Amino acid sequence: MSDLATVPDSTAAAALLDRAGRGVDRHLSDLLAHGAQDASACYLADPGAAHAARTDPVLYTAHRDILPPHRALGAEWFADLCVYRSGQLPGGELNRSIGHWNTPAQLEVFDVLSGRILMITAWYGVSGAPVLNWQVCEPGDLVAVPFGSWHQTSVLDGPACVFNIYSDVPGAPQQHTSRHAAQHAEIKYRSSAPVEITAVRAAPGFALAGSRRGRDHWGRGVQVVEPSWLREAVGPQGLVALHTSASAERLSLLVDAARAHLPQSWPSAGGERA
Repeated sequence: MSDLATVPDSTAAAALLDRAGRGVDRHLSDLLAHGAQDASACYLADPGAAHAARTDPVLYTAHRDILPPHRALGAEWFADLCVYRSGQLPGGELNRSIGHWNTPAQLEVFDVLSGRILMITAWYGVSGAPVLNWQVCEPGDLVAVPFGSWHQTSVLDGPACVFNIYSDVPGAPQQHTSRHAAQHAEIKYRSSAPVEITAVRAAPGFALAGSRRGRDHWGRGVQVVEPSWLREAVGPQGLVALHTSASAERLSLLVDAARAHLPQSWPSAGGERA
């Protein structure tokens, strides 16, 4: 797949899907599922409407390990692709991912290959104060989520293809690796209570919504844009090319920049985390 190192973002999604096997479909029922502790996997704006729906539509298809993993800088680097359907959930919420908390050591970067998404990110600063950000992403836009943060993808215009790479940065405390979490749904989606914030369809596009507890705790949120350091670290060819080339020099630039610029989420005694 070395030829993907020269494929622009505009054609990367088609090139990846052309080589991919069948991914795993995620349905509305996956958002409603409960775990062993009878805990919800995510917060829904209108769970009553979702439960009452007589259909169980596919929300997105997850292609795990869309490209072969690479070992570089003493760590394994993995690549996934999610293809989100357009539309909205019963009750007006935007079609979305399940959402989850990353591990404290996990470096995860996203590249929107097609469509348009909203990435909602939440974490706790060093003082313990909750932080809520949101970023509208068009094709070619990059997102790097803070270490240990929670994030959810909502679809503004679909279908939306979102490519991501992830690895564990050496030296950060962790109970399990990000790879272990990715392979075990109970850990990935129920390691901590979900953030009670989501996005609903509203003129002219969307609005953040949540439970009263979630709104009081996280506030209105702050709009952010792609930082210049992330674009410089990934390189002009984009994230697919970075992972395909597996250049230790370029990956080292990404790791060093992430350590310098990305916040680290800290545990909060009274917050959303369990």
